Amino acid sequence: MEKRLLLFLLLLCTCLAAQAQAQDCRCFKAYNSNNVEITTFCVGQEVFFRDCTGNAKPEEEYYDFDDSDGLQFTDYRIKSHVFTEARTYTVTQVANVANCGNTGYYTRTFEVKDISPPHFEITYCANNTVKIDIAESSFDSFLIDYDNEYEVEVFATGEQEPYTFTSAPDPNDRRAITVRGKLKGNPGCPAGTTIYLTPLSPYITPTISQVQVLRQDAATGEAKLTIEGLVQGYQYTLEQRIGGTFQPVRPVSVPSTSITIDKLNTSVPQQFRITGTDACNQNLPASNIITTIPIVADGGNERATVNWQTIAGTFQQFDVYRNGVLQQSFPGATTAYTDANVRCGQQYCYELRGRSADGKSVSVSAQPCVSVTSTTPPPAPDLLASFNLQNEIELSLRLPPGDAAQSITYDRSLNGTPYKNLATTPDLTLTDKLTTIAPVCYRATFTNACNLTSAPSTSACPVVLTVKQNPDETVLLTWTNYSGFSGGVTNYSLELLDESGNVISSKTVQGNRHTEQLANEQEQVFRYRIKATSATGEVTYSNNETIKLELVLFIPSGFTPNGDGLNDVFEVKGKRFERFALRVLNGAGQVVYTSADRAQGWDGTYNGKAQPAGSYAYEVTVTLQDGTTKRRTGTVTLLR
Repeated sequence: MEKRLLLFLLLLCTCLAAQAQAQDCRCFKAYNSNNVEITTFCVGQEVFFRDCTGNAKPEEEYYDFDDSDGLQFTDYRIKSHVFTEARTYTVTQVANVANCGNTGYYTRTFEVKDISPPHFEITYCANNTVKIDIAESSFDSFLIDYDNEYEVEVFATGEQEPYTFTSAPDPNDRRAITVRGKLKGNPGCPAGTTIYLTPLSPYITPTISQVQVLRQDAATGEAKLTIEGLVQGYQYTLEQRIGGTFQPVRPVSVPSTSITIDKLNTSVPQQFRITGTDACNQNLPASNIITTIPIVADGGNERATVNWQTIAGTFQQFDVYRNGVLQQSFPGATTAYTDANVRCGQQYCYELRGRSADGKSVSVSAQPCVSVTSTTPPPAPDLLASFNLQNEIELSLRLPPGDAAQSITYDRSLNGTPYKNLATTPDLTLTDKLTTIAPVCYRATFTNACNLTSAPSTSACPVVLTVKQNPDETVLLTWTNYSGFSGGVTNYSLELLDESGNVISSKTVQGNRHTEQLANEQEQVFRYRIKATSATGEVTYSNNETIKLELVLFIPSGFTPNGDGLNDVFEVKGKRFERFALRVLNGAGQVVYTSADRAQGWDGTYNGKAQPAGSYAYEVTVTLQDGTTKRRTGTVTLLR
């Protein structure tokens, strides 16, 4: 070793003495691990150095890899080095090269660069187009691989030219984009980054399906747009036509479904559209154009007029609504409507809906409201009179269509006397409580908001029912005709009611009288009324009348319990009672028989033993259908 060191010192001295001559005939090169010459190094890459004259002996060839810390030549066997810092290095060779003045040194300068993978961002645009932005890097160029479909080398960082794919993405709906950095003079250490991304959803042309004027005013107008078809990943802008061209109003965020615009002059037609762009600044198809409709309504004498403004060719149809109900439809060139079906004092709110010429949208106007005047009295109303279950007369007034009453005057005529005022009220219903039920008629007038009074209604005379109970337990029912239906009465029905007023049975009756046979009926109480029905299905009821039949009990004076099948049992028979109780007592006052079953009787025994002939007292207690209790007592003779 000492011998070699001595030799090295001799070489060094000789080298320094012959510096000028040595640089001209000496040579070494750098190689990567694949024995490929390189001129630029990467951080972390092992670089191999080798004399390229062919005249240097390996054991007499030394290298220093960084002269910034002084020259150190320690071991001829160390001819490779890993550079760990990105900067410029000077590599020095000392070698004994034949035909070159023997021992000398030779220097070369190399650039070591950071090989961190390149950083880049991808923007996916419409129509399968992508745009790549490569961040600043130490690489000299970049290879961009577009999902194995296209590869291109670029030499500058920043935004690259957009690329449009022609093939479909992979089965997972993804695309892979790889960017690899390249260094001049060193193909052995490129670094790459791959990003997988999901393609942007296809662009859909947006639609403005409706515009509604919320406030019509030249300075403080307000309109609401309903929009459809906005897709994530795209940028949208609301535009307004101003002076013949569309100007941006505001961005539209996704996923908005409506936009409200204020401080808008809605007293004239305004037109809007929505435009779309992508991140590549491609202008995409714009939405349909939608137009607002200014509307004006005026009230006159028994008519209202509606006028509106439009732009020629914009609409195919207009629909006029009044108080939310469609009144009439017009062609798209129409600009006015007259409504003669109006009544004095009523408020009418009009709305116009325009269907666009392309059929994609509807424009809804504001809703101006007006009232009309009149000098013509309103038509007569219809009055219905009917008894309720409390035998009160309920009056119901129906006004002509479209009319409203400020006040209503009800008149009454009892037993054919002249009409007198009964009440004046704003109510369409009135209840009249008669002291005594008798034939009665009513009529009514109403006064509208223009202080015009209608003609009187047709007289409404409810049906009055009278009942008469005969000794033979028949009932005679008579009634008056109903007056007041415009088409008359088509049917009279006799209804039987329960105690709650529910209909038990109903039968059609003719004329004005009917007899009911009740002798065989077990019921005690019968409630009747007459129902009158008009041709249009309206009904009115008479007063209800109640018939109460007497209790019937059959109690024998004696019985013979001798088993001959004739009069063997003491039993009580009867009808028109609900509950029953029987007690029999012997002469000593002892109770020998009790029963709550009207179908059973006493067989003359007590505790299974036949009782002696004689006179026995009985007590019969019954509860009637109206809740009252009746008690009968007497004696019965037991004969043997």
